[in-house]
Amino acid sequence: MSCNACATTFNAAEFGPITLNHLPPFAQHLREAANQVWEEGYQQPFIRELGNGTLAREKFAFYLLQDYRYLNDYAKVHALALTKTQDPEIMRFMANVQNAIFNVESAMHREYMASYGISAEEMNSVRQSAFARAYTSNILSIAYGNPLVDVLVAVLPCAWVYADYGQRLAAEFADTLETNPYKSWVDMYKTEEFWSSSAWLIEHIERLAAGLSEERKAELTDIFVTGVEHEYMFWASAYDMQYSWKPQWDTPRV
Repeated sequence: MSCNACATTFNAAEFGPITLNHLPPFAQHLREAANQVWEEGYQQPFIRELGNGTLAREKFAFYLLQDYRYLNDYAKVHALALTKTQDPEIMRFMANVQNAIFNVESAMHREYMASYGISAEEMNSVRQSAFARAYTSNILSIAYGNPLVDVLVAVLPCAWVYADYGQRLAAEFADTLETNPYKSWVDMYKTEEFWSSSAWLIEHIERLAAGLSEERKAELTDIFVTGVEHEYMFWASAYDMQYSWKPQWDTPRV
């Protein structure tokens, strides 16, 4: 899909509400560019088994520990983004995301971990997997060195993929969700409140990208698709409980 249609100024009021099925032009382009890995991600074993409630507890625990580490870096990316703008609205959004990470999502992680007998000390000292490190190193690098629009695009896959998968899982497994041990996970990400963060990012990316060249839009597309690929690998490595690029390298490091 060409991005020429994105060249005009984006008017959110005229476009109407941004939903999973009603996306402005550049966001639609990003979604289509990432479609293969996006859809393969929804069909991978971790997500399927989480949706039907059969995912092994130890695999979910591995994921939660890695996600806990990831969220700390995700918060840092938003803190860096805050320094790249004088717009109070954008600054408030970045501060609110950090607040949600530390007071909402992390609370869910701690609750799950406590039920698994995992202490706060263990959570804070867990070894980061190679796949999680690749993901966070990439978005931190973008946050340190790139313009604001690049940072917004870099954090969008996490927000958008989780919102999409959460809503789809809630609909697909509606008949069994009440007895699913991972119901609270689905409940968190299926809400319109959670989607609102993605919609906010999409709206602001649309405005910032409107006057950019095709070359710059291609760079942003690459950042976005890479982020969706990292989301896929994050779950895939959690399912395999894999710390290193090769399973045979997964020996303890001292």
